Amino acid sequence: MSRSARYMPKEYYCFARYLLSSGKRFAMRYLLTIVAVALAVDVAAQRYVCFDEALALMLANNRALRGARYGVDAAEEELRAARGLRSLRVDLVGAYTLLQHDVDIELGGVKGVVTKSIEDIIGEGVKSGVITPGVASFLGGALAPIADMDWRYRLQKRSLFTLGATLTVPIYMGGKINIANRAAHLGVEVGVCELNAKENSLLTQLVERYYGVVLAQHVVEVRSEVLGGVEKHLSDALAMEEEGLLAHSAILYLEYRRSSAERDLAEAEHRLEVAKHALCSTMSTDMELLPSGKLFILDTIHSLDYYVDNAYNLNPILGGLAANASLANEGVKLSRAEFLPEVAAMAGGSIYSHNLSDIVPRWAVGVGVKLSIFDGLGKEHRYRASKLKAHQVAELVENARDDIVLLVEKEYYATTNAIVAIEASRRSMEFAASYLASISDGFSEGVNSSADLVDARVEYAAQRVEYLNSAYTFVTSLARLLEASGLSSEFIFCIDEGHEIDV
Repeated sequence: MSRSARYMPKEYYCFARYLLSSGKRFAMRYLLTIVAVALAVDVAAQRYVCFDEALALMLANNRALRGARYGVDAAEEELRAARGLRSLRVDLVGAYTLLQHDVDIELGGVKGVVTKSIEDIIGEGVKSGVITPGVASFLGGALAPIADMDWRYRLQKRSLFTLGATLTVPIYMGGKINIANRAAHLGVEVGVCELNAKENSLLTQLVERYYGVVLAQHVVEVRSEVLGGVEKHLSDALAMEEEGLLAHSAILYLEYRRSSAERDLAEAEHRLEVAKHALCSTMSTDMELLPSGKLFILDTIHSLDYYVDNAYNLNPILGGLAANASLANEGVKLSRAEFLPEVAAMAGGSIYSHNLSDIVPRWAVGVGVKLSIFDGLGKEHRYRASKLKAHQVAELVENARDDIVLLVEKEYYATTNAIVAIEASRRSMEFAASYLASISDGFSEGVNSSADLVDARVEYAAQRVEYLNSAYTFVTSLARLLEASGLSSEFIFCIDEGHEIDV
């Protein structure tokens, strides 16, 4: 178990590492709240965090990451909406209508024909003796009210209300539904790539700031030791001057060295404060947290081809651009689909009606076809524009691939050069330590002056700082190399595999 096991519960630690290494970034967000609560209790007590804990805090709290996760969630909802385009669509439609007037059928002409026919029949009956004049008179009186009636039929009252439902099922949409679903899938992929790129970028930033605090802490310690040593020599030199054993010029030189050491220490302390604030900003926390980790080095790293191959396959920026290129190709297909007809099955029925004529059908079914014939050549221009857009994105992808390869090569050589620089700095530091020990022995025997000893101590401190800077350069270059290669999640394993340095 790594050093982080001292601070993070074992279950959270193992699961978090599994999620990071396996790329299950979305499952991580369900763990973040639990981890953040556990860390908040632990951190409040001891104020020190290892790199794994700092990473968990950053993933849980950083607002930029939260915004990127919202973007992925939105893309997933768009995908669900696109899947719904294939399903049955049901709409409720309600309307209240007031017509200019009632809709009637005038039957006045029919009334005259009917009346004349009845009168002729009665007259013929009287002539033939079938109907007596009295009966004819009775029948004529009975038909008089019918003849006086208003012979109009009301088809629809002017005021009516209807509530109905319509059902629509797409049969053929020219491939637009399939295109919409593929585009939604690609939208999710773009969102995931953007989220991964943001996480990788912030991890690199966290490495720079976390180990920047570690470096600044070490530099403050070194500068404090130098200042303490110079002050001790100055105190001894003042005592020797009072006894007449040392010239005043030596005192002036030591005072100059002391002022330089004080200035260097103050500058180192200021850099430490700035570095701590930057680290807390990356973790999005108001608590002043200090890193418990140390700078480390690796003896060797993989070959350049290993990182280049992984960059082609894993770099989220390239993945996002590739998804955008596919999205542009779907745009071409969508523009082409506008030339094709759309076919849909439709059905409608009345659920409730008031004053609706009985002769109006209460349901209907059918199939509709829509084909745009001419729209001012808009379809043609949109199709050409989509093809040009696809060509543009393809060129951007190729250019980005070249840029990523150059970036991998740059960071690879920066990392390998840092390994060489670390070894050179280590040897220089060992030589400076040996020289300081020799001068210290000579000072004890009266061969070397206090100025020689102070100079040797300052030089040894300078070599220690150089060694620390070389280690910091290696750590940050490694983080940038892993980010460019799409392997940022491997950084936490490099911590375990590396050798901690202690100066």
